Amino acid sequence: MNRKTASFIAKARKSGWVTFEEMLEKQLRDPKFRKLWEAGAVAHEIRTAVIRKRIEKKLTQAQVAKRANMQQSAIARFETGESSPTLETASRILAAVGAKVHVS
Repeated sequence: MNRKTASFIAKARKSGWVTFEEMLEKQLRDPKFRKLWEAGAVAHEIRTAVIRKRIEKKLTQAQVAKRANMQQSAIARFETGESSPTLETASRILAAVGAKVHVS
């Protein structure tokens, strides 16, 4: 870490700023928040798996959309987390990239 960054962080801490990790650790102590966070983590893992498989297979979003009989924009919204598709739609996207989800 360079001096400029270290100086900025020191000033921020004096002003009461905390890191994302510190705030998250505090928030995760609340059972309601933890439940929501963990539910979001599953969705994030699925999105990440789809993106990873798509890139691994050198597919564009448009190619995945065609395979899933969807619009490219729907794939983009799925990958960015802008949309929360139904289980059926998520299954079509997973199948289009050849990814499988194991629930335990």
